[in-house]
Amino acid sequence: MTSKHLEIKHNSKLLRAISALQRYYFRPTFLGAENLNSEKPAMYVGNHTIYGVLDSPILIDYLFNEHKVAVVSLADHMHFHIPIWKEVVKRVGGVDGIQEYAKEAMRQGYSILVFPGGGREVIKRKGEAYQLIWKQRFGFLKLAQEFGYDIAPFVALGGDEVFELGFDVNVLLKQKWFQKLLSQPTMGKFLRQGEVIPSIPKNIIPKRIPFYFKFMPRLAIDQVETMEDMIAFRDDLQQLIYMEIDNLKQIRESDLTSNSK
Repeated sequence: MTSKHLEIKHNSKLLRAISALQRYYFRPTFLGAENLNSEKPAMYVGNHTIYGVLDSPILIDYLFNEHKVAVVSLADHMHFHIPIWKEVVKRVGGVDGIQEYAKEAMRQGYSILVFPGGGREVIKRKGEAYQLIWKQRFGFLKLAQEFGYDIAPFVALGGDEVFELGFDVNVLLKQKWFQKLLSQPTMGKFLRQGEVIPSIPKNIIPKRIPFYFKFMPRLAIDQVETMEDMIAFRDDLQQLIYMEIDNLKQIRESDLTSNSK
């Protein structure tokens, strides 16, 4: 795969159209706009909420249409196996989340939107609301270092609360017959050892919970020299995101209290 095959697409009208209903329904609040800089690309890193399709369009639309920040979203491979849908993903700035595509987008000067938890973080199970499931991934930090990108942390609140899970996929994963199925190399690879199987919500229509987004000050990564430094940097980044999620919960509670008076 060569870089000339990558064409970045941002359709501002499509972005706004996709997010319009979600913006109306979830009434998003955006904080930290003073930390956005359209002149200098960065790697935007944050938490991915359940199913990943309710708050991501709002986020990308806000960055692109209101702040001229053209982010290229590194999307899960499965999006690009679905006819029609894969074209929609491309037209809102999404690319298959492989390293060479990410590098080419950065060569072209785009900011990168990455959820280190990837597909596993959107396939939430019971008790995993607002959990960062980053495993041992460091590739996004190495890419930022290679291209001299700052890390631009952000948090999203609301998306993990709009669905109440009815069937927890953990129940299925514990079944011996299913473990035997996953032990078959072809099936295990296809299902990613069960990671791509979603839990089933009780409610089809999401609860109308206000969404909040917050953009934090950028973090330089050029001081990271060793693997130990990188591990510490990533751990600190995770703790920052967790802390800001808690802060947003307090802000939301205060807003709800004020609006109820």
